[in-house]
Amino acid sequence: MIETKDKILDSAESAFANGGYAATSLRSIMAGAGVNVAAIHYYFRSKEALLEAVLMRRMEAANGERLRLLQEYEGRLDGARPEVEEVLRAFLSPTFRMAAEPSQGGYPFVRLLGRLQAESDLLPSIVQSRLGPVLLRFADALARALPELAPNELFLRARLAMGATAQVMRDAPMIKSLAGAQDRISPDWNSTMERIIPFLSAGFHAPLETGRYHAAGAGAKKENE
Repeated sequence: MIETKDKILDSAESAFANGGYAATSLRSIMAGAGVNVAAIHYYFRSKEALLEAVLMRRMEAANGERLRLLQEYEGRLDGARPEVEEVLRAFLSPTFRMAAEPSQGGYPFVRLLGRLQAESDLLPSIVQSRLGPVLLRFADALARALPELAPNELFLRARLAMGATAQVMRDAPMIKSLAGAQDRISPDWNSTMERIIPFLSAGFHAPLETGRYHAAGAGAKKENE
């Protein structure tokens, strides 16, 4: 028998994934879980606290797996410089595995992550407060893989990589049926991950063309004078 708390979490996860955080009301979550609003406030202090509980239910295990994969990879390096592709694979594998496994939340949870990354500032704040050490661990690995990048440049590229990944997670592949209607299908998530890793890696490895940036900035400044 599913406990009341789990019913609320399941309903909230589905509602937030389908409608987004801002547009989802506690009333709709309450209806989906078959409970009254008092039960939601009993288990969770607020809508934001409920969102955090939804995220941490899946993400704590995923982050443990991320750290394990990264540690295993670094253990094979024998002091060599890490490769960006392998650091990315260690970070992304748990998320894409969750997308393929209904018992781990499946696509609804992964879609929720994608929506929050694009639509709300709550995900970054929750992740930073609860999962900061994990992110710092991967940031350190990327810094060792890309020593030519200054910290602010590495941060910018990491944010761009997260945004691109969020877009993939939010929008499942669509196909047209023979009748012409679009039907959502279950994508091959492992194949999808392996296709985007080279793309993300190319972004991290893109050359720094500081001369062009400086020239463009100087030209704009001259036009404004």
